[in-house]
Amino acid sequence: MKKVKSRSGKVGLPPGSMIHVGDGEATRSSLRLFTFDASGFEERTLGDLNECRSVISEQRVTWIDHDGLTSELILQQAGELFNLHPLLLEDVLNTDHRPKVEEYQDTIFVVAKMLELDDETGGIHTEQVCFILRKGLVISFQERPGDVLEPIRDRIRKDLGRVRRSGADYLLYALLDVIVDHYFLIVEDLGKRIEQLERKVLVRPGNEDLLTIQELRSMLITVDRYVTPTRELAGRLNILQNPLIEKPTRRYINDLQDHTVYIAETIGTFREMLSSLENTYHAGVNMRMGQVMKLLTIISTIFIPLTFVVGVYGMNFRHMPELEWRYGYFAVMAMMTMISVLMLLWFRRKRWL
Repeated sequence: MKKVKSRSGKVGLPPGSMIHVGDGEATRSSLRLFTFDASGFEERTLGDLNECRSVISEQRVTWIDHDGLTSELILQQAGELFNLHPLLLEDVLNTDHRPKVEEYQDTIFVVAKMLELDDETGGIHTEQVCFILRKGLVISFQERPGDVLEPIRDRIRKDLGRVRRSGADYLLYALLDVIVDHYFLIVEDLGKRIEQLERKVLVRPGNEDLLTIQELRSMLITVDRYVTPTRELAGRLNILQNPLIEKPTRRYINDLQDHTVYIAETIGTFREMLSSLENTYHAGVNMRMGQVMKLLTIISTIFIPLTFVVGVYGMNFRHMPELEWRYGYFAVMAMMTMISVLMLLWFRRKRWL
């Protein structure tokens, strides 16, 4: 995953220029519209944003759900239809923003980051999603099709929870809440990996464990990079003095902030665990290296007197009585064996073995 997205295409352009900043364009764009209240809902697929003019009503909540930033046409239509600020539209196309919340007259603009765990590779996919909150209206813009927001769509279709009996501000909360819930899933998965790695490192650290520690640390940094500003986002929404957010919804937003605080603290704990685990890994490797060096030192120490004996009898002097002795070879071998055994016993007594 790229840590920083290229902004070179925006250099020198005036503020409000609609230039896409991201890893590439989506292959497909879709536009869906949900209108609902306590009595029912309507869902339709739109070919053009202008089709929703006659549908939007103050009596019902409307959610315009746009997937795929393939062109600037829909953004331009949204800007003209809802009189959106050019800087807001520019931020929608810039997919390298940190999570934030901004006020534009009768509009609240929210940038959030969706995180999903790849079941095959174990990596983390990130995607930016922008929300525009108006009275009775929520507009969402995503980078590409596929998201974590499907449970909210199901709640609207099946009338689960209180989404259909609440206003647009509660819908915005529900969308942010399901995004944060997936932060929990990722953090829990990382926690299980850290626990498994901890057991392995304590028993027998391997060369691949250090790489795994670095990968897990990088993933925690990625999650923390978005959790911390999301916590600030929830805190800002909670204290925002804007009539678009009603008092009953603030209680839920406060709960959302508590969740982000808990996730941030858990990430901090996991990062400390990884640092401790890395120290444990190095200590284990050093201990194994020390054991190997100790064994090699003992073997070398045993061979020092043996080498001396062999060296003495390997000298080419003419008059050495032992060389003429019939049992000289066996006696020397027995003496070398006895020296080795005595040294091993002495090392054992000193608890060097």
